[in-house]
Formats: sequence, C-alpha cells, structure tokens
Amino acid sequence: MLSNVPMEEVAARIVALQRLLQRSEVDVAVIRQNADLFYFTGTVQDAHLIVPAVGRPVFLVKRDVRRAESQSPVRPVVPLSTVKDVPRWVFEACGTESVERIGMELDVLPASTFFFYDEKLFARQQIVDVSGLVRQVRMIKSPWEIGMMRGAARISQSVADAAPRWLTEGVSELELSIELERVARLAGHLGLIRLRAFNMDMYFGHVLSGPEAAIPSYADAPTGGEGLSAAFGQGPGMRRIQAGEIVSVDTMMNHNGYLNDQTRNFCIGRPPGRLMAAYDDVREMHRRFRERARPGAVTGELYEEVCRWAREAGWEAHFMGHGDSRVSFVAHGLGIEVDEFPFVAQGQKLTLREGMTFAFEPKLILPGEGIVGLENTYLVTSAGLESLNTATEELLIL
Repeated sequence: MLSNVPMEEVAARIVALQRLLQRSEVDVAVIRQNADLFYFTGTVQDAHLIVPAVGRPVFLVKRDVRRAESQSPVRPVVPLSTVKDVPRWVFEACGTESVERIGMELDVLPASTFFFYDEKLFARQQIVDVSGLVRQVRMIKSPWEIGMMRGAARISQSVADAAPRWLTEGVSELELSIELERVARLAGHLGLIRLRAFNMDMYFGHVLSGPEAAIPSYADAPTGGEGLSAAFGQGPGMRRIQAGEIVSVDTMMNHNGYLNDQTRNFCIGRPPGRLMAAYDDVREMHRRFRERARPGAVTGELYEEVCRWAREAGWEAHFMGHGDSRVSFVAHGLGIEVDEFPFVAQGQKLTLREGMTFAFEPKLILPGEGIVGLENTYLVTSAGLESLNTATEELLIL
C-alpha cells in the first residue's frame, strides 16, 4: 500500500492557498470537491475543509472520521454530525463572526448545493468563487507529485509494452482494451479517472483502429470512436482489427491519485503511405514543441505555432479533429484531474512555468482512413520539457 501524502506537502499547499486568499481579500475557503479535498488533506471523505486566510485549517468530516485521521495530516479532524454546524466552525477558524467573503469551488459545486449554503448557512456572507485560486495552487507540481506521476508513467509503459503481445489480426478493439486494462490494473492503475469539467466522462482511454477510429464523440477531445453503447458513445467497439490499420492506444493511468496520459501506435504490417507520412509529421511536431515550449512561453502563442506546423504540412483540415468536431487545444494540464491548468489552447495567455505538467497530443483525424497521433505527458523544467513517458515513440509495425 502506498504511503500517505507527506505532512509537509499538505502544509505547503494550504499555505499557498492562504496567500492567494489574502491577495484576493477572501476571508476563508470551504473546500468540498473530492479532488481538491485529496489535494489539500491527503484523503477523500465526505467532508468540508475550512481554510481561513490566516490561521489553522479545520477538517470537518461526516464520514469516515477514522479513515480521515489515519490518512490526513490535517488537524484538527472534527466529526460533523450535521452540515448546520459548518458556519460555527468557519467562524471559529477565522477567530471572528465578522466574516464577509467565503470562497467555494463554484465551478464544480451543484447549483442546488450552492443555494443551500448561500441562503441557509451563510445568508449574511457573500460566497465567491475560489476555484481559480485552487487550480493555480494545483498547477505547479512538487517533486513528490512528480514522483507520483512518474509512477503513473511506468504503468503506461507496461501497457505499451504489452500491446504487441495481444494485438493480432482479428482481435476486437474491446478484447485488446480488456487485456491492456488487466495489465494496467496489475501494474497499479487505480481505475478511477477524475475530470473537472461538467458532463465529461472517461474510462481507461481510447483503443481505436481503422476507419471507425475517426468517428467523433460528444467529448471535448480530438478522438472518440464508436464505443459499445449510446450510453457511452466513445472508446473501443466490437470491430475486429485488420492488417494495415493504425491501432491507436490512448490510455490514462492513475497512480496514487496522479495521472499519466499516453498515446502509442501499432500496425500489423505496414500502413498505407499517407498514414505513415502523417505519423512522421506528428513526431516532428513533438520534436519542435520540445524545443519551443520552455518557461516563459505563452500558451496561446504555442497553440498558434503548432497549428501553423500542421497547416504547413498540409493537415489543417484534419488536425485535432475533422469538420465541426475539431477541438481548439493541443495540450491539457494533468495531475489529479485530466483537465488541470495549463491549457495550450486558442486564446490562452498563461505562460509556462517550471513544475507545470501537461499532455501534448497532436492528432490527425482522417475520415475513411483512421487516426494518427502521439501523446506524451510533459514536465516543464528550467531546461525545457521532459517527457515523463518512457515507451518508444516509434510506430511499432508487427
């Protein structure tokens, strides 16, 4: 079993949030969402974490108190029998009842829950959104977090290494995906994949092949696939893989709460020349991106540059989707959730900083032919980008 999140990790995160609360003139933050609770306490429970702008945090736990005490270094852990007691503990943590601005994660808090807090618990206070502040703190990864993400990358390596063993002509996408998931779970993949965005779902990843791989889905992602049901219309289906088809294995691994996103490509025999050329161009995009994406680079400018590379290579109509299904990003932040800061996307003005981690995924969608893409999870260092993924980037021809 993995060890708990170290006390110094949690303490540094809370202090960083408190600095931002003070700067934003927010008296206290009340953290409720599971991913944020894990980040700031080291555990996921039915709980409220109260973080005053100045002073000690209080961890109110409805269930399970015993697990919270064993997994989290935050003290005190206070049993919460009724949510009506939350205001009392907020005022006590702040040292006063003259609290004016209470921050909550309004990007993920359900509207009905917000109205309950706003109208019943804190009718005399103003509830403001601190989700941006929370995400700013989470955006820069510590050495401990990077170690967890390297662990997730090792699981991705095991999946890529196993793919040739199970990829044979006639195997279905689903059968291949099942075998790869078994490898991943035995290697430590938790199975859970957290996303922050509303109505975004993900399971394991997309194991896709042939022309059907170019079928788009409702997800804000360049690839989709037909899937198995209208209830979850993306991912592997029952089609059987044939020789000469690009097989895209795009997986998301979870190690102790931290993620790795990787896409690797395989083919039984050589693929058609156009797909091979597309793959060479995608690899070249990674090479150029590693040279260009350094601390200080502006994310929106990077996006425009990558799009220019695709246009100059003749792939503009197929880059990051096709037709109306094209997406307006080439990289997404990664950590505890799939969609963290930063985004290398259209119009973004954030600059890259050391300690950021994101998945760069240039992909080409060719209707009637298939998909071609390569994805690495990168760490921004003072010297540039380091790929956390160690699996070969070659198109493996079996």
